[in-house]
Amino acid sequence: MKVTRSGECKNSPKNAFVEDFLVDWLASDNLSGRMEAGASLPKVPDDLTEVEISHAISHGKIGEANGLITVNGSKKPFAVFIEFASTKGNVARNLTFYSTAGSVK
Repeated sequence: MKVTRSGECKNSPKNAFVEDFLVDWLASDNLSGRMEAGASLPKVPDDLTEVEISHAISHGKIGEANGLITVNGSKKPFAVFIEFASTKGNVARNLTFYSTAGSVK
């Protein structure tokens, strides 16, 4: 999967967590230690080949990322919202994914 990062996360560890978590979730990489026990994740859209992250931001117990994903050769907008377990922002409690490409929690 081709990944284009926002480039906005250099000075904020929480923003970097949001972006890294999103990329690892979409790539089906290991999220252990970064996800609260018992939490579930939405299904990643089938045939995902590319993600372009426009923004990855956080405030308090919420993180958000948006951009474009390429599914079945077609670019679609997406948004992901992450609820952190605490304001420290290093463990996700919940992830909600919105896209016209499918899979919504």
